[in-house]
Parts: sequence; structure tokens; C-alpha cells
Amino acid sequence: MKLRIATCLTLPEPDPDAVPLADALARAGVAYDLLGWEDPTVDWSAPAPTVIRSTWNYALDVERYEAWIDRVAAAGPLFNPREIVLDNLHKRYLLALEERGLPIVPTVLVERGDTGDLSTLDLGDKRFVIKPEVGAGSLGARVFEAPGQDAMHHLASLTARGAALVQPYFDSVEDYGERSMIYIDGELSHAIRKSPRFAGQSEMVSGPYSIADDERELALAALEPYGDLLYARVDLARDAGGQQRVMELEFVEPSLFFGKKPGSADRFVAGLIRRLA
Repeated sequence: MKLRIATCLTLPEPDPDAVPLADALARAGVAYDLLGWEDPTVDWSAPAPTVIRSTWNYALDVERYEAWIDRVAAAGPLFNPREIVLDNLHKRYLLALEERGLPIVPTVLVERGDTGDLSTLDLGDKRFVIKPEVGAGSLGARVFEAPGQDAMHHLASLTARGAALVQPYFDSVEDYGERSMIYIDGELSHAIRKSPRFAGQSEMVSGPYSIADDERELALAALEPYGDLLYARVDLARDAGGQQRVMELEFVEPSLFFGKKPGSADRFVAGLIRRLA
């Protein structure tokens, strides 16, 4: 049975994991097809295991994507598992993390159809971010200096289509950076630094970096309830007081930056093979 690697028909940007993963699959002797999730010529109902990778346009048609996940999961093993993927599509999971007592980037959820009133939020005179609840990369994410008309218009444009999040902008992302903890087959593998990125901007990544004790502790605590994941990414940032906070949990299609850590793609493939066996 040939493995299916899910991508999209037209990538919005290059996939840094594509070549390292292809090489690791070849070394392990794993045959696969690289297929666009939205390709109408693909029979996703055929029995086969599927690994979600660069399906980066899903936020443009999330209901279709959710139906595709259901279809693929009914046909064979899906990585990550269906329930975890579906839950992770919606960034309101941050509020569930907060309920568990974990520090997150402070988040206000504005539901679909609610234009919101930014003047009622305690934004002070600091910069803040508005982004869609469902989004990949920097899609729809913008930073604002004040809760003026431009911010209100952007919020209304997002909530006309779905829910949106309002969060403070952490200045630390400009020096220490946003740190992504890469988790592969049961262990934290490596960490990379990402520069701030908003709609229309390119991703800038450096590393690998050593994982600080507080980063490790928070990342593992955030992942603990999700069980045996093949892959995950925990994006963290430090607040003004230096405390680590969760920015995002990525269980669907995160870049894992295999090229930054030799052997990480082989570890990914080995974990996949064990699960399929």
C-alpha cells in the first residue's frame, strides 16, 4: 500500500521540508505519492495511509478541508489523527489551554458575525494583532498601533467569514524571536527562531537553537493531553516579564524544519513506519 503525502496543488510558498522528507522516505524504501488535497482527480476514499504536510491553502475553504479530513480518515490511517487535526484547525484551542492553567498569549475571541468593539478591550497604547481563528502562515494576520478605524475594518472583514483573535504584540519577537519547539515521534527534536510575520511577508527562520528549560517544560505540558503524536510544533514567545507563553500549537500541517536538524526527517519516517506496522 503506497503512502499518500498531502500537499496543495499550488503552494503559496516553497516547502522547506519537501526535499529532506523525500530523501528520508527514499532511504527507508517507502513509496509515496505527493497529492494535492483539493485535487478532484484523486480518489481519497481509496484505502491508504495519509500524512498531512503542506496543505497550506486549507483556510480558504475550511469546510471543504474538514470534509476531506473525514473522508481520508475513513479510508485509512491519518497523521496526525482526525480528532486532533479537526480540533487544531480552530485557534480557540488557546482558550482551552488557558483553562488548563497554561500561560498563553492573552487572547480575545471575536465570534463570526460580531464586528467587535476594540475600544472595550484593555489594549492600552501597545501594539496588538488581529488574525483569523482559522489560518495558515500569515494569512489575514495584521499588527496595529491603535484600535482605530483600520483595525476595526480588518476585524469586521475577518468576522464576516469566521471568528477572529485579538492578541497583544510581544516586543520580544523582534530580538529573542518567536521560538518553535519541534516535536517528532514522542520527543522534542529541535528549536528554531522565527521573525515576526504578517500578511504578505516571507518567513525568516534561523537555528537550530538549544531548548531552554522553561521552553521545554511549557511545550511538553501543552502537548501532554494529546498522546502519541507523530509530529507537532509548539510556538512560544516571551512576554514583557520574560515568561514563556504559548502562541500556537501546530498539529495539522506545520513546517518542521528538517533541514535545521540532521536526522530529524529520518526520525519522522521511522516513527511513521512504526505506527503503520
